[in-house]
Amino acid sequence: MTAEETFAREIVPLRNIRDNYEKIIMTLDKVTLGNYDGIRVIHLPDWLPTQ
Repeated sequence: MTAEETFAREIVPLRNIRDNYEKIIMTLDKVTLGNYDGIRVIHLPDWLPTQ
């Protein structure tokens, strides 16, 4: 999601959903991590359980 148009394509539809459910985008890059208007962008390997 390093390209601006890719980031917008992924986050805009989630911003348009008006409910109280948590919204998360999982990505393999570490550039766009953070919280954008309540939408969490997390690094996928950090989310996966380790053995």
